[in-house]
Amino acid sequence: MRRINLLSLMVLLFFSCTKNKEDVSPDLKGGTEYTVTFKIDWNSKDFPKDYPSNAHFSRLIGWSHDAEQTFFKTGTQASAGIKNMAETGGTSPLSTELNELVEAKKGLNYFIGGGLGSGTGEIVLTVEVTEEFPAVTLATMVAPSPDWYIAVVNINLVENNLFVSEKTVEAYVYDAGTDNGTTFKSPNQTTDPQQPISLFVDAPLGDGEALNATIATVTFTKL
Repeated sequence: MRRINLLSLMVLLFFSCTKNKEDVSPDLKGGTEYTVTFKIDWNSKDFPKDYPSNAHFSRLIGWSHDAEQTFFKTGTQASAGIKNMAETGGTSPLSTELNELVEAKKGLNYFIGGGLGSGTGEIVLTVEVTEEFPAVTLATMVAPSPDWYIAVVNINLVENNLFVSEKTVEAYVYDAGTDNGTTFKSPNQTTDPQQPISLFVDAPLGDGEALNATIATVTFTKL
């Protein structure tokens, strides 16, 4: 009787393990790539207050990571790399920080795309995601500005156990919390103590409660 029970238990465990493996959708195995279209519409009609003659955006930078990452999250302190990206548009040392997170197995890869020489237009790049690292964060400096940047943060590309075929989200403006400037061309005014990252909805881009208009949309298209 004991031998029969042991055999029954082994059969049950075998089918249980087989079922768990089959629960993982074939769509997720091996990961996939997405074309990302960052469509920016920072124009003088919707955002007329102090609209700069040299409006532009820095090179797009970000990474693919797990869905619980807090890097770039509102309420957290901007790293030295986020600070420099938000204030100068530089991709270093942010690229080094992202690479270190990837090497620590907290992300899959980091990406650097092109910039935009005006306030309106598109930046396009390709990103990779996997079942383990299905989320993407991308950012670009609003230039000129004290420490404001446009970003999409922690966009999960897995829904219902499948990679989405296409997903469009609104990008928001963030304040890095590192500079006290209030206009696009304010001189450097270091925030001391540094404040947490927050959504930016004040003038000259908003009314204190929301932006004047949608400033950017980001579309992820599965390849």
